[in-house]
Amino acid sequence: MQTNENAAMPAVGTMVLDKRRDRVGEVMQTTPSRVFLRAFGGGREWIASLEDLEPVGVAEELRARVATVNAAQRWRP
Repeated sequence: MQTNENAAMPAVGTMVLDKRRDRVGEVMQTTPSRVFLRAFGGGREWIASLEDLEPVGVAEELRARVATVNAAQRWRP
């Protein structure tokens, strides 16, 4: 994401990196100054500032999706 006032707001459903928390999250909702994120596959939402976000590459998005699937497999009986 850009760090100026004209920064593009990420679209709902896209994956972004919250650089402040070093977490990849899916955009759930946006406001003019904040973005609501949730880990792919569910979990508790968190709020990030637009300037703390950057788009993720294919590798980072795939890594987040695989981690979610692996975590779900561990909880199966």
